[in-house]
Amino acid sequence: MAVLLLAAQGIMAQPKGYRVQVTVDGLRDTTVLLGYHFGPKMYVADTAKVDAHGRATFSGDTLLHGGIYFVVLPEKKYFELLMVGNQQFEVRTKRNDLVHGLHFSGSPENSAFADYQRFMMDKQERNKQLGEQLKAADDTQKEELRGQLAALNAEVEAEWNRIIGKHPGTLLASMVRAMKPISIPEFVVPEGTHNPDSVRWMRSYAYNRAHYFDNIDLTDSRLIRTPILEQRIDNYFDRVLMPQPDSMVAAAIAVIERTRSNRLMFQYMVQHLTNKFQLSDRMGMDGAFALIAERYYLSGEAWWADSNLVGRLRERVELIKPNMLGKTAPDLWMPNQQMRYQRLSELKASITVLYFWDPDCGHCKKTTPEVLKIYNKYKDKGLRVFAVYTQGDQPKWMSYTKDNGLNEWVHVWDPNIGSNFRNLYDISATPVIYVLDANKKILAKRIGYESLEQILAVELGSHSGDDAKRL
Repeated sequence: MAVLLLAAQGIMAQPKGYRVQVTVDGLRDTTVLLGYHFGPKMYVADTAKVDAHGRATFSGDTLLHGGIYFVVLPEKKYFELLMVGNQQFEVRTKRNDLVHGLHFSGSPENSAFADYQRFMMDKQERNKQLGEQLKAADDTQKEELRGQLAALNAEVEAEWNRIIGKHPGTLLASMVRAMKPISIPEFVVPEGTHNPDSVRWMRSYAYNRAHYFDNIDLTDSRLIRTPILEQRIDNYFDRVLMPQPDSMVAAAIAVIERTRSNRLMFQYMVQHLTNKFQLSDRMGMDGAFALIAERYYLSGEAWWADSNLVGRLRERVELIKPNMLGKTAPDLWMPNQQMRYQRLSELKASITVLYFWDPDCGHCKKTTPEVLKIYNKYKDKGLRVFAVYTQGDQPKWMSYTKDNGLNEWVHVWDPNIGSNFRNLYDISATPVIYVLDANKKILAKRIGYESLEQILAVELGSHSGDDAKRL
């Protein structure tokens, strides 16, 4: 499956150029790099020669995109600076103390950013010291140390608030605000409420989900070239939201729509979330990918996407949409080993395991015996296996099923290549396991046998054999 990686493209630059003169005391006759953050990745924007006095100049005819940039020394150490509206300034530092030696001329925002970096380095060091002391402390000392940690956190928050208030509209203020977690109120649960802790947790969860982005300006495209925005976005989808495809899609659309007034942020958010869902190993996220790709790429709203990319996305969406979680499984009408046709939809079962396999497949040789063990454990509770042989060697297939005790499964194949099972279920390799409920709706897909047993323990744990026989 092709992976459609995020690319920054089609971004218009302003006419004014950049000129950053860098002086590093203790550095001479070498080369330094100017780079920038793009989420967790780091890219090179420019290079410059360092003269005998430690001076180097980065310059260009067009403005660089706003964000956090960094100057990399030969030993791979670097210091950070901001690229904002004014990109004509000077910076000086010391090779042996890059951050504490950092001073800017002609860029008040960078001067404030340097102060902020020094402040945070000092507080992080103090936090580390207190953490180490806490490990070895007795109960009385722990209470005092926790008080010091709380005071330290209050100092940091006070500094964040000071920066936000003193530097409105700046990238620095936007970054600091984006890093601030929201304050979740203490919810009062009426006395006598059943499971009050659960009710309180649900209200806190709902508040966090609804207000998570209150401090993040989703129209400030300068945040794209920082490590902050992507980290906050990923935290929301990976840790805040419940891992349900429908919830993920709704949340993704809501976030994307908040970026519409900024063309670059809209492009970034659509690309990032499309890629995120496509690369996710969470079950069902392929469906989230398909719905987001369909809404924004296949509709023509992704102005940066060429016809080749749109075509490849369309192919993936068409393969995924028929077999999304919660949908009725596409019906299969295929011949069995006696060449009598069997229809998937007519198989009576509390739960159906739809198993695509090949006796010669290395992974199948490990998985098939495990699926058989699981089948034998749950068959009296209504479990059936509809096993689709994906190749064409009938004698080998029949011999394997007979010799390995698979005779109770429904075995089918596609000798005339007429069932379209590969496209209906996105089968490009084996083994592949789907789990269907009594109505043949897809409960799980593309799982391992370990997950299969966990699902069956939940789905069939309360069923009885008599219930299954009445189906």
